[in-house]
Amino acid sequence: MKKQLLNLSFVAVALALYAVSAVAAPIAPVNTMEIPAAIPAPAIDGVAEGVYSDVQSMNVFNPTGLEGDADFTSVFQVCWDPTYLYLYAEITDDVEHDYNWGVGNAWEFDNFEVFLMLDTNTVTTAYSGTTVQLRICRALDSVETNGRAPKTDYVYYMEGAAAGGWLFEVAIPWTAVLAEGALPEDMGDYVATVLGFDVGGADSDNTDGDAAVGNRDVQAAWDDDDPSDEADRTEDLAWNNTSVFGFVTLAEYNALEDMTQSSLNAYPNPATDEITFDVEGNVEIEIYSITGSLVMTSTNATVDVSSLSSGVYMAKTSNNQTVKFMVK
Repeated sequence: MKKQLLNLSFVAVALALYAVSAVAAPIAPVNTMEIPAAIPAPAIDGVAEGVYSDVQSMNVFNPTGLEGDADFTSVFQVCWDPTYLYLYAEITDDVEHDYNWGVGNAWEFDNFEVFLMLDTNTVTTAYSGTTVQLRICRALDSVETNGRAPKTDYVYYMEGAAAGGWLFEVAIPWTAVLAEGALPEDMGDYVATVLGFDVGGADSDNTDGDAAVGNRDVQAAWDDDDPSDEADRTEDLAWNNTSVFGFVTLAEYNALEDMTQSSLNAYPNPATDEITFDVEGNVEIEIYSITGSLVMTSTNATVDVSSLSSGVYMAKTSNNQTVKFMVK
């Protein structure tokens, strides 16, 4: 009995220590921003359209004490819609040292990371069920750590050998960070909340001369870990400490706002099974949900809408005629 009580006491102490570490006092974010709505959604083509945020710079950490980190700088821009978080980044890096599948430690080669936490409460430092760390490796149109979304759900553009460094653009599905089984439209619950967000990068200049071994000579991050503590600024700790994330909010998203002026006739409205649009010639019709997601396209004037859920929708033609309609 004494042995059992001793074991239980040990477990209680261990749990208490874990609880203390998991709710350690967080560090106030250095950087905050509002992520603009992607209306219209950007093309993933390596060009930062005007829907993106202002350019955000990243702080450089030099964990190895090497000189010459000026060859490594990173800037990025973001925007969002109910399906994706869009991110465009340019990295200045004069030595290309890529990770090859299955060879070495991917984190030690040229890479870029994205950190997302949907349930930020300014208290916990531990990763939760809606926190992810995503890694994008230079010259790979893929992710090594892709959260809860399959790699095929990401959309990429990659230039691993752009002038003076590399750049990429990626559409990150919200299902990568939402709880298991959640739908993209569940992101609507987070529009009015503060989210944890950070990005980081690593630069390997192959200083040991072994192409199969990454060196992680320099790192960068959007949010300083603890600007008051020089020791904490020698590396980015976001990989295991959510309290060093920056804070972001999502701007209101209403893709139908500019489409409320009807210039197209449709009948019957409300519709049950089919709806007919008064169009002439070969015109493509796009149908959007109230959240702005494209749910259907058609080149026929009469469209079968029986598969759509009851609610309000907006139709837009390729010659910019619009009409709002209901499905019963």
